[in-house]
This record gives sequence, structure tokens and C-alpha cells, in this order.
Amino acid sequence: MTYSKLKKIGIIAHVDAGKTTLTERILYFTGESHCLGDVHHGDTVTDSSVQEREKGITINSAAVTVEWKNHRINIIDTPGHIDFNIEVNRSLRVLDGAVVVFDAVAGVEPQSETNWRLADKYSVPRVCLVNKMDRIGADYFSVIQSIESQLAVHVLVLQLPIGAESDYRGLIDVVSMRAMVWVDDQECFSVECIPENLVESAKQLREKLLYALAEVDNDLMEDLLEGRFIPEETLHQAIRKATLMGKAVPICCASAFKNKGVEPLLDAVIKYLPSPEDKLRMAATCYHDESEMEVACTVAEPFCALAFKMTNDKHGSLTYLRVYSGQLSAGEKVLNCTNGKSERIGRIYLMHADKREAIDSIMAGDIVAVLGLKDTDTGDTLCDVSRPVVLERISVPSSVIDIAIEAKTKQEQCKLADAIRILASEDPSLCVGTGSSGETLLSGMGELHLEIVISRLRTDFDVEVTVGKPQVAYRETMTEAVEVSYTHKKQRGGPGQFAEVTISFIPIESEEIEFESKIAGACIPREFIPSVEAGIRKAAQNGVLGGYPCAGFKAVLTDGAIHAQDSSQLAFEIAGNEAFCKAARIAKPALLEPMMALEIVTPQECVGDCIGDLNRRRGKVNEQSFRGNGVVIYASVPLSNMFGYIGDLRSLTAGRASFSMTFERYEVVPRALAESFLQC
Repeated sequence: MTYSKLKKIGIIAHVDAGKTTLTERILYFTGESHCLGDVHHGDTVTDSSVQEREKGITINSAAVTVEWKNHRINIIDTPGHIDFNIEVNRSLRVLDGAVVVFDAVAGVEPQSETNWRLADKYSVPRVCLVNKMDRIGADYFSVIQSIESQLAVHVLVLQLPIGAESDYRGLIDVVSMRAMVWVDDQECFSVECIPENLVESAKQLREKLLYALAEVDNDLMEDLLEGRFIPEETLHQAIRKATLMGKAVPICCASAFKNKGVEPLLDAVIKYLPSPEDKLRMAATCYHDESEMEVACTVAEPFCALAFKMTNDKHGSLTYLRVYSGQLSAGEKVLNCTNGKSERIGRIYLMHADKREAIDSIMAGDIVAVLGLKDTDTGDTLCDVSRPVVLERISVPSSVIDIAIEAKTKQEQCKLADAIRILASEDPSLCVGTGSSGETLLSGMGELHLEIVISRLRTDFDVEVTVGKPQVAYRETMTEAVEVSYTHKKQRGGPGQFAEVTISFIPIESEEIEFESKIAGACIPREFIPSVEAGIRKAAQNGVLGGYPCAGFKAVLTDGAIHAQDSSQLAFEIAGNEAFCKAARIAKPALLEPMMALEIVTPQECVGDCIGDLNRRRGKVNEQSFRGNGVVIYASVPLSNMFGYIGDLRSLTAGRASFSMTFERYEVVPRALAESFLQC
């Protein structure tokens, strides 16, 4: 199959917008599945884990492959819950296009915005689908308006719904000016003339579409101004051009659950979203000298692939790869350019959710899973040794909540350690650490995230654990710039240790730790400088206030000294470690707490109670807007005050309000409040 006939797309949306149901219908209508699964019954293809079927939500992204009109479409169904955002992140990193699903009643929701920003970050062209047109309160044009205003994007409305809510029975394709009508609950549609009462609306939408496309296509604008007939194929090409350039996004409508609108969406995917041949080059860094370069995405180039996901089961560890250039057969060796280690490719599989299909070779454009990689992690680059390059890594969101766990018996301690190691390798957003009392700490994206991890420990690894109460993942930082010097000396017979460093610590806006060396001359040999950085980063894992990780500073190594016999990498690591501890105590350390972006949808008569409750939680209301017959409150609230919030919100509003919450930023805790936290 040629490059132009391949599509690599993801389905992304806020939780409960209908992603998995849509994927299930796509599998059915393309003939890959012969029965329709239901999320509520726990029998869908892509939600295959015990936890997904129990909760009725997608937790792990799952890949499936379908054939539609001589095109092969690789689809990744992604989670919609913020706690599993890493799955969306790494999927969008390797995909060529995406279908963004919106609920026809709720419109643009918080996770819709988060996923949209991720797609912008990775320059992924999109098609939008307004789903659940059969729901009570569905409003197609209201959703389109919210997409335009909240996501700041130009839309190309390709379809006009026929009916709404329980009367939704079809759509009008404004490009071809034909109506597609589904009779009752039949799966096949009939192509009909446009209903008379919608002819004028369809003409207006088509005219608006033409003028929107004319802004990105000069030839089309010329034809439009001169009144020439514009063929349907010309419109398709213009829509595709605008989509690939990121100038606009096509909008479709459907009711996936009622089997209406799925086939026209598949047509839009193959017409407007890119194929691997549209991704001509990938930015990369040379492995040897870290210079910037580009990788041509063709089979003729040397092999280059990105490892974007890892899973473990009873058969072993699977590593998911997106191949950007070259080709490779099972059994061949590649270089992991991230850590410099050589890897041998074992078996190669095409994945169909949790099922595998063995293949002999892979080439540019493929998304596959391979067995047998021992030293490869998420985000690593695998290359042919003749052209070692490093691709951009996958960014990992900050964890915001901790829990302490321990094995119930001493016999299970080793099993627990192995299980946590495997889970952390699969999920980069799950962090493992040690508390001040020596207990194991798991840090994650939210309560649900950690709940699923504990459930997997029990079901997948047969490890029973005792779990502490969730705790906020506080951080520490420096608020003043300081310069410190530290000399490490140790002489007790035999070889000694000596290292002297002078380091400036400067607060920065980022939540990361930055390191820079300004060593002039040979006062510190080059091979010792990475050890200084390693010592600083190791010490920063436990701050001086409450033992929380410290970040948000830049360390600049400015001077130092060595001893001809006694200096070593270990000595300079210890010097960097102690220099940080000294600086952290005098740089006015401060406690940071995670702030959450909160969105509450509540009846108008309950707004005052909700805002009063937010004020008691140290929340700050940023904005209010109307959505249907309700009010949306946008606020920033400390995570520490949001445990058990759903129960309080239901009490305030008689169960009529809902909320969603995403991590926003870390913020300095007022000193008096910080002291009370630390005392607790």
C-alpha cells in the first residue's frame, strides 16, 4: 500500500464525549468487528483491561487498524481523563492527524482545551466531530461557536444536521449539497435531496465555506470572484490544504451511539488528514556533536524510530515504535541514541488493541510494537548505527499527588518493588520516591490515576499493599539568588577526596532544574562537570523545608579547584550535593503547592453558594459564562483543599452541578500557611 493510502490518526476528547463508542463504530462499519461493543457493558475492543471495563472509561491508549475505501487507517483511541493525559501526549507525538470529538451538549470542555494545546504543540492537523447529536440539549452551532471562541481557530463547517435530539436523523454535506438520511435505527443511510426547509441554510453554509477557503487558496479566490463554477474535487483539495497548513479545521456531526454519521467522518479522514508522505522531514539532533539537523521521512534513508510507549504482560515487554525513516527486519541491531546502547529487535507485531499480528519487517510510516528491547524507555530514539540522531523526547506532565504504600508481608516486598518498576516504565507520569520515614511514595496525576495503579498492583501482579491517604505533592524552591563555595576534603589513609566548587543558584520561572557551566580554563576538567550537576540534582530531590523535591532554579558553575591525585567524579558529586544544601538554606526557601484549574457547571441559583465555598478553599474565581441553562465558573484552587470536593458540591447544589479539574501551575504558599503545613 502506498504512503498516500496510509493514515495515522488519534481520537481525542474530554472524558465521556464518545471516543471509544466512535472507535467501536468505526471497527464495525469497516468490517474489522462483527458486533457492536458497549462501554457500559464492558465489551469494547479498545477498553480491554479489567480497570477500564470496571470504570467504563479509557485508561490506556489502544491501537487498531481498519481498511476504508482502499485506505489503511491506524487509529489510536486515547483517554479523556486528565489523570491519564500522558497517553494523549505520547500518542499525539507520533501521529499524523487527529479526530477531536466534542459533546453536542457540553461543547468545549477542559480536557478538550488541554488536548487541543497538545495537538498545537506537535502541529497535528485535526478534524472536529460534534458527537451525541441525539442527546437532549444538543446544539450544533453553539458548539461550533465555542470551538471558534475558546480554541481560537477558524472552522470549516462541512455538514448541516437534519433534526436534533431525538429527531436527529441525518446530515447535509454542504460540499456535495446532498443529504444523507438514516431511517429509524437502520445502519445504512440513503442519499436524498436536501429537505426544502434546509435548502437556504445549506446554501448559506456553502457560501461561508467558499469564502473561508478562498482566504487560503488564491486560485479558489480567483474563481469565486469571477463567478466560475467550482468543482467538488477542487473544494476537497482546498479543505485538505487548509487543514494540513493548520489554517482551519473541518467540522462534522454525528451520533456514533445511534450509528449515524460515522461513514461521512471516515470519508473526511481519508480526504483531509495527512498521510506519512505529507510529513517530509523531522527535526533531530546529531548524536555526536548535538548539532541540529533533519531526518527525511522516506524508506530510502537510514532507519530511525521513536519509542513512544511500553507495556508489559505475561509474554514480556512490548515497546511501541513510530518509524520515521528507513526499514528494518526482525533480528537486526539498532542503536539507542538516547543512552548509547545497542539493541536487537526481536519479534515485530501489528497491534489490534490487546491482540497481536506478527510481521517480518517494518518501514517508514509504520506504528508497531517490538519484543526484546532491554534498555529502551519511553521517548528514546532508535537508529541505524550509520546515522545516529536523537529525536525530540516526549514531555511528561508534573505529578500533583502522593500516596505512601507498603507490602502487607515481607515476602511480598520484592514482588512490590518489581511491580512498581514495571508500572513506572510503562507510565512516565508515575513517579516513585522515598518518604522521610523510608516509606515508598507513588506520585501521580490525581486520585483516580493512583487508584488505578493500586488496582493493577492487586490484579495484574497479585501484590497486596497497604495504602496511606493521598497527599499533595508539594515542591520547594529558592526565592533569592545566592552564590556559594564548598570544598570537599577527605583524607583517612590511602587515596583521598578533594573537590572545590563555586556555584550561583538563581530562581527561574520554570518548574525545572537548569544547569550551566561557565568554567574558564582548566580549573575543573570537563569530565568532572557532569558529576557536579548530578550531585545538585540528587540533593534537590529532598529540599530543606519539608524534604519535598526542590526545583525552579538554575545552577551556574563558575569556579572551582582540583587536586592532582585526590580529585574524582565522586568527590565533585559530593561537592555539588553539599553546595546545593548550603545554598538552599540561605536562599529564602519557599514551599510550592499545585494549583488546579477548576471548571464548575451549576444551575444559576446555586452560583453564590459555589463561589462562597471556593472562597473558603482559598480559591480564586477567574471568569463566569453561561452554558445552556447553567453557569460555568472558572477558578484556580489549591489542590490541598479539593479532596472530597464532589460530595460537598453535590450537597450545595442538590446533586445538579458537576466539575472538572486539571493541573495549572505551582504557586508559592504564604509563609504563615506553609509553617502550619510543615508542622502537620
